[in-house]
Amino acid sequence: MSNVTQVRPSKNERRDVAREKAREARLKQQRRERRNRLFLQGGIGLVVLAIVAIVAVVLVNSVRPAGPGPKNMADDGIRLTTGLAAERTAALAAGATPQQRAADAGKVAIRVYEDFGCPYCEQFETTNGAYVKSLVTSGKATLQVYPVAILDNNFAGTQYSTRAANAAAAVANWSPDRFSAFHDLLYANQPKEGGPGLSDDQLIGYAKQAGVQDLAAITTAIKDHTYFSWVQSATDRFLKARFAGTNIHSEADIQKALGSTQAGIGTPMVFVDGKYFTGSLTDANAFRTAVLKTDAYTPSATPTPTPTATR
Repeated sequence: MSNVTQVRPSKNERRDVAREKAREARLKQQRRERRNRLFLQGGIGLVVLAIVAIVAVVLVNSVRPAGPGPKNMADDGIRLTTGLAAERTAALAAGATPQQRAADAGKVAIRVYEDFGCPYCEQFETTNGAYVKSLVTSGKATLQVYPVAILDNNFAGTQYSTRAANAAAAVANWSPDRFSAFHDLLYANQPKEGGPGLSDDQLIGYAKQAGVQDLAAITTAIKDHTYFSWVQSATDRFLKARFAGTNIHSEADIQKALGSTQAGIGTPMVFVDGKYFTGSLTDANAFRTAVLKTDAYTPSATPTPTPTATR
């Protein structure tokens, strides 16, 4: 067994080793700090980009330049008459104020302001839709439908009410005589509040199912949100509660009609010959009674019985 002499490092050598270890530790720390800083900057960049994207969407929708409204809705509503055919009108010019058209003589004028996402509108449609269509088809009444959008916040940020009104406007513009069929499909397939509502592709599908003409143009208008500005303007006019040719010219009039100081404007707003309908939305007799009381209603003629031959 040999004896090996261990040479102990000198004080200076130990100091140099310590300094080298400290230098390496500092370099590692600097690398960690630089890496973390890059990660943080990248994360902040992504957040900023996301915020910018959200703000951009909001700005695009809020400052979207005013455009013309759809054809056949010059006073914000499409009017259906005998056979559910739509009356033709020019488009409302951008920034123009709509003028309520006069009622047709000898016909009951039914006006409905509705949000396609509104469950109460669906109740009215389910209860009275077939009756109203029978009156219009036979020429006893006209139906004017005003799409508005007051329930966007109830559909998970998808602006369903506005998108549905935009789709209705597109159908009114390019295929007005199929508006009634498209209108019925939207209510037959009304989505629940709290969800995203129908997608644009689903709206296009129902337009196709309704048998519209010029589906390509309607598809583009639905996807491009062509009538968003008009929908917003029409909704703003609706919320002012000034309905020409009716007994409602302010929210105070609504409160008086409903007998409640807590009442406010909402959908559906239904007028029968200019009088605000305040009856039950789920009682068919209530609406029928309102129609029968109008001066314009003409009852169906009762056939004269044929005399029985006598001998």
